[in-house]
This record gives sequence, structure tokens and C-alpha cells, in this order.
Amino acid sequence: MKRSQGAGVKNSTALDLVKIALRRAQPVDYGLARQIYAMAMRDLVEQAFGWNEYRQDLSFARQYVQSEVRIITLNGRDIGWLQTRVVGPTLHLFQFYIAPAWQNRGLGRLILKRLLAQADRQGRDVALSVMKENRARQLYERHGFRITHEDRYKVYMRTISSNL
Repeated sequence: MKRSQGAGVKNSTALDLVKIALRRAQPVDYGLARQIYAMAMRDLVEQAFGWNEYRQDLSFARQYVQSEVRIITLNGRDIGWLQTRVVGPTLHLFQFYIAPAWQNRGLGRLILKRLLAQADRQGRDVALSVMKENRARQLYERHGFRITHEDRYKVYMRTISSNL
């Protein structure tokens, strides 16, 4: 996080004081991840093609790969999760959710910046898809993601590592 400097003194912000960490997902985290997904995405999915609990459960079970999932913690409290997979020179960000109660506080931005910095150090570009109406799209655009293509519901985005 950037800190402003004035007369040689660093001013810290509230976000400087929190401890955000990623931990490996455990089997018990499946329910947490499913719950956060539903809270974060239900309105968008409902708007796009209707929310069907059974279909959502099946889809979630197919996509969730525990070994690729990291739980986002804030001062030891689980507040979100992400799922990534490296394929060749690309880090795919398949899932990235912050529980709604913790959104709009800059936490997603901090986590995304860390992920991008890690990918850059490894010489990887980062790819993702996001629903067209999802506010997170603006976050990705502010961090250098560009649209590569789109379909009816999603845009597919990529950023290129400076080490490639």
C-alpha cells in the first residue's frame, strides 16, 4: 500500500494496520466458500439467467478444486476466497470473492495487487473472466486488465507481465 509522506514522516492508513493473509483451503472450507459465493453472486446470477439452487450447487461442485483455493483472512477471520491455477505462462484467477460485509474497504484491491506482483515476479500474465455487470470489472480494469473477448454474460480479461 502506498503511504503518503510529509516532512519525512510516514502516515499510516487503517488498511496498513490490518493483517490480510491467504491460507490453504481445508475440506471444512467448502461450505464457507459456497456461502460467500452465493452472497456475492446471487443478485448478478439472478439478473442474468435466474438462480436455481440445485444448478448452482452442481456448478459450484464442478468448479471448486480445493488444492487451488486459498481462504482470505483478515486479522485471522475468514472473509473471502480465491482460486487460481497456473497453465503455462498464465496464472488463471478462476474465483475471487470477498464476503459482502467486507467489500468496498480496499481489501480486494490489496489482495489483487499482491497476486499481480507475485505473477509479475514469476513472469506470468494473469487471466480471468467476470460477469459484465459485476462491479469487480472496474477493479480489474484499474489494475491493467484488458478485455480479450466476451460472450453474452462475461468479459474475458488479461494483463501482461512486465517480465515476459
